[in-house]
Amino acid sequence: MSRLIVVVAANAAVLLSTFAAQAALPDPVTSAMREVGVPINAATIYVREVGKFEPLVAHRSTVPMNPASTMKVVTTLVGLDVLTPNYTWKTTFSTASKIEAGVLQGPLYLRGSGDPKFVADHLQTAIKSLRDRGIREISGDIVLDRSRFAAVAYDPGLFDGQPLRPYNVGSDALLFNFKSVGFRFAPQPDNSVAVTIDGPAPDGLTLTNRLRVTGGSCGDWRSLVTPVFASQGSSATASFTGTYPRDCADKDWYVSLFDHNGLLAGTFARMWRDAGGVWTGIMKDGATPKNARVLYTHTSASLASMVTDINKFSNNVMARQLLLTIDAELSKKPAQAKRAARSIQEWAKSRGFDINDLVIENGSGLSRVERISAQSMAKLLEYGLTAPFASDFVSSLPLAATDGTLAKRFVNRQAEGTAYLKTGTLTGVKALAGYLLLPNDRKMIFVGMINHGNAEAGQKALDAAVDWVYQTQSQLPSQAPQHENLKSSQIN
Repeated sequence: MSRLIVVVAANAAVLLSTFAAQAALPDPVTSAMREVGVPINAATIYVREVGKFEPLVAHRSTVPMNPASTMKVVTTLVGLDVLTPNYTWKTTFSTASKIEAGVLQGPLYLRGSGDPKFVADHLQTAIKSLRDRGIREISGDIVLDRSRFAAVAYDPGLFDGQPLRPYNVGSDALLFNFKSVGFRFAPQPDNSVAVTIDGPAPDGLTLTNRLRVTGGSCGDWRSLVTPVFASQGSSATASFTGTYPRDCADKDWYVSLFDHNGLLAGTFARMWRDAGGVWTGIMKDGATPKNARVLYTHTSASLASMVTDINKFSNNVMARQLLLTIDAELSKKPAQAKRAARSIQEWAKSRGFDINDLVIENGSGLSRVERISAQSMAKLLEYGLTAPFASDFVSSLPLAATDGTLAKRFVNRQAEGTAYLKTGTLTGVKALAGYLLLPNDRKMIFVGMINHGNAEAGQKALDAAVDWVYQTQSQLPSQAPQHENLKSSQIN
């Protein structure tokens, strides 16, 4: 009996040492980290083949880390599960007043449901529909109903002191045009620079342009342009002075210049007037009365399409909108981001796994407090492959050397065209999370995060980890059971 115990113990020791060897950080990765000056205790990396229990790499995989924009993996995956890929948002235009002789005798109500991508073209279509109904004049105010999202104070400059940057835009149940104005620059033959608005110029915007064309390469062209932006209520000014390299050709510069009401009011006023309509009222917040009848409904693109925009191009405000929509659906109350983490943890338990280390502030990753461990992220990624929406989720992630934030990364490397990975970047944070599709229908879950002052240089180590997986695993046959949803044909 004692001999049997010794043998079992010895075999267990061998298995544990084998597991430790497999889970250790690979030498090429440690070398890359040492080369760029990032200590290994500033990183977490977790790699496991789908269908297998033991990870190939599990370095500090249970330590919660700041994931930067890989947090969008959590938000979009849960969104697809809770809402379904065919989910759409509705923006309604309604009234409780009569329409007489072409005059709407009272307020027009706009009610939002959190559409992440309600833009000028959609507003133009709504206005055309209202004019087609015979409405020539709106005699009352336009009332904005934002009640689906709870009202919260928001400081767009709190994160990094850049309140005009579109990535800092906060959520709004009636988000319009990403709350941003686009300025388009184009050099002219006479060495002047044409500056125009991308889309209809909202009422209340004054533009001054004193730019002149210069020679030289485009490079960091914005450093040569001196902008001055100012806004107050429904009025805003933008002026540009300096030089603009001819080699730049046409460029865009987006600015969150107005507040939410100001941008929508100014654009509506301009479009309504251009369509031959009359409106002399104001735009204000309020509630849609129960007896209001709907005049027009804008239905958004599907969630599957929105998720692709969020993940491929790392759109922060769209991710914020989705997180609040998830909370509104789960809680059946006006949405609050601070409640979302608990809602998502409860959702995970209902799906059979725990992600108790999850900390969510806004769901976009543009945060200093959001946290998740690599192992918890991996649980979500594995669920994403086995869920009915696997194809929509995987294809929403950037494809290595092909599109989105990975368009120029992993070019001419084994991962090219076969790795679906969400990127994450903040000052002091670099992250990568998703799937590596290997030959023989093998699939690896990959999660890597670096939290360190030199994290930007740490990208080299994360890429080295991806390369190492392909180089060491591509020739091995699959030994893991395959779920029907895991076939390459399902996600390519």
